[in-house]
Amino acid sequence: MRRRPDPGPTAEGERAEQPVDSRARFTGRGWAFLGAGALCLLLATWLGRKDVLALALFLGGAPLFAALSLYVVKPRVLLKRGVDPALVTAGDSAVVRLRVRHRTRRRGTVTGAVAVHETVPEPLGGDRELSVEAGGEPAAYTVRPRRRGVYALGPATVRVADPFGLAAELLDASERTSLHVAPDPVELPEISADRLRESGTDPSRTAQPQPGPDNVTTREYRHGDPMRRVHWAASAKHGRLMVRQEDPRSTRRLTLVLDRDETSWPGERLWAGVLPSTAEFEWAVSFTAAVIEHLTQRETAVHALDTFGRPLPRGGEDDDAPARTRATAVTDDGAEDARHGLARVRPEPAPRAGATGGTDGGVPAEDALADRFDRDGLVHPVLLVSGDLDAAAAERVLRGTQRAAAGSAVLVTSSPDRVPDGAGVLEAAGWSVVVVPASAAPEDAWAQLGTAARTAGAGR
Repeated sequence: MRRRPDPGPTAEGERAEQPVDSRARFTGRGWAFLGAGALCLLLATWLGRKDVLALALFLGGAPLFAALSLYVVKPRVLLKRGVDPALVTAGDSAVVRLRVRHRTRRRGTVTGAVAVHETVPEPLGGDRELSVEAGGEPAAYTVRPRRRGVYALGPATVRVADPFGLAAELLDASERTSLHVAPDPVELPEISADRLRESGTDPSRTAQPQPGPDNVTTREYRHGDPMRRVHWAASAKHGRLMVRQEDPRSTRRLTLVLDRDETSWPGERLWAGVLPSTAEFEWAVSFTAAVIEHLTQRETAVHALDTFGRPLPRGGEDDDAPARTRATAVTDDGAEDARHGLARVRPEPAPRAGATGGTDGGVPAEDALADRFDRDGLVHPVLLVSGDLDAAAAERVLRGTQRAAAGSAVLVTSSPDRVPDGAGVLEAAGWSVVVVPASAAPEDAWAQLGTAARTAGAGR
């Protein structure tokens, strides 16, 4: 099958696709028939045999008739692609199923297998050649993405041939399907409360807990509850599954801010599927996922937002919905949704300031973060995850988070010797700052919070 040209990545990170030439063409079998017909015609002329001449006319006319039939019938195909599941974690597998309906111009249904050339990104294993039974069982293939991002599956080229396989026509099935891949959170080490308090990331409680040896309450297990919340001692006592439930009197909270401003991520461009990114930003997204997973499992509500004052996206949530209507708080029940939403984040230009160019209902971009903190009452400690933060951007962050009790920052750079200008500004304001290279392990950066070392992995 003729493949689509692949000139390389476009501005969107996808391969530039060119229209498929859909004219009917002879197959290898068709050319063989034409060659045999020409040979029989020569023999019929030399020998003067009418039976050989009839054979020559048959062999030469069959491919021509097959091509003409495709032109007259004008076959059409409808390709449906399903991905199960459509949201996965990096390292997990997803099954892609292709179903084809083959119809003629007169709406007649055609049976039989058709060849499909499916366009698949290289990180998912490259293009696939499949034989799909028209109107029958779907064909399937498996992909296993290793990195987070949004990956486009398709378009596909369907090869339709006549019943004898003498002529074929390539039809363009331009439908695309997206596969969203969430980052796989690493397990972060436990940090003592004293160290967290020194770093400014000790999650504050909404109220003081009541006296008692244990503030954990339990309730009966409900369908959909994570198994990690099962309270085995209470389950054994009651004779049925019981799960831990947060005591609202002792809920802890932390505000996690991911810097999505593209000026903070000047590193070499790479692609997270179809999303432009950098190695430093990918590290920051992985660290953000790990922090959300780590803290929500420990009865902490994490308010996850970006430096533009917008809540971080959630899996399956409408990104076009106004930021004002979307909640920032992530609890244990919503941690998986929050991780899946991180599949879609990328560095972006800062929204323009102005009457209608703000990030949320006309709020100027530089005031959107402060507006979010004021509106949601975010007085909890802040953990900023950023890259090459300059001094002006650091000042904007300080103004936006001035309601917070304390602040910490993890800044990821391309080189162990590189210290962003914003690090000094944050430290001067009393923040704890950890600077790490993109080659550092997220768990090492987490362990550095609250220590005297400024740079994890660089020994200083």
